[in-house]
Amino acid sequence: MAIKDFGKGLKSSLHDAVDTVKAKAKEVELPDIKETGEKTSERIKSLFKKAEEDKPSVEVTSPPQTITSISTHSAIKLIYFLMAADGEIYHMEEEKFDLIGMELDPDFSKSKEQIIQECQAALDKVIDPEDYYDALQDGAEEALLSSHKTEGASISPKHLVWNLLSVAYSDEKYNDAERRFLKYVVRKLNIDKAVFLEMESSMLTLMDIERELAWIKTTNRPYLTIEAMVNELADRKNVIFESVLDLIAL
Repeated sequence: MAIKDFGKGLKSSLHDAVDTVKAKAKEVELPDIKETGEKTSERIKSLFKKAEEDKPSVEVTSPPQTITSISTHSAIKLIYFLMAADGEIYHMEEEKFDLIGMELDPDFSKSKEQIIQECQAALDKVIDPEDYYDALQDGAEEALLSSHKTEGASISPKHLVWNLLSVAYSDEKYNDAERRFLKYVVRKLNIDKAVFLEMESSMLTLMDIERELAWIKTTNRPYLTIEAMVNELADRKNVIFESVLDLIAL
């Protein structure tokens, strides 16, 4: 599957002059995409909470048309189903799953095993190997439907999709099975396909930026050159996050 908690690595064993450059390069404060992502997520939750509070209190009797929020319990289940979409869950995906789970649910450490058991129970209904995706989709649909009946914390559909993309890209193996599942969720949530494609493109660009930052850590270029490149990449990253925030808040 695929997104990432991104690059590390620094060569050592070069000339004294290069070591000096590297020492200075280390002093450049490289932007932390995880930290920025968490801050962005907090802002998303704040905006979503405000939108919920601003809704009129008068109940509308017309039948529900569009899912406007997903319980955190259902959201975490959908993330697990995404990880399982290609038949194998990777370590980096598990790490991202835990990170998002704790962010969405303060009691995630207590509910995690129950959520996994519920997901596995849905996947255990597979009779033949070719039925796997059907079982996956059935489990996702059940999670979305049950979300209406669940009280407590919730997130917006677009916030969920961004989290799904984050997990999908975490192992740098965003594959067809994961994308197929993501597109299914996007359709069920009635999210505009242009919005989804923009989010997908933004995530890919962020990954490219992180690769550049990881490469910079191994370069022997002069300190000032490195600093200028890092600052430029940081600015690009911030612009992308602001753009994603705007998409989610719409």
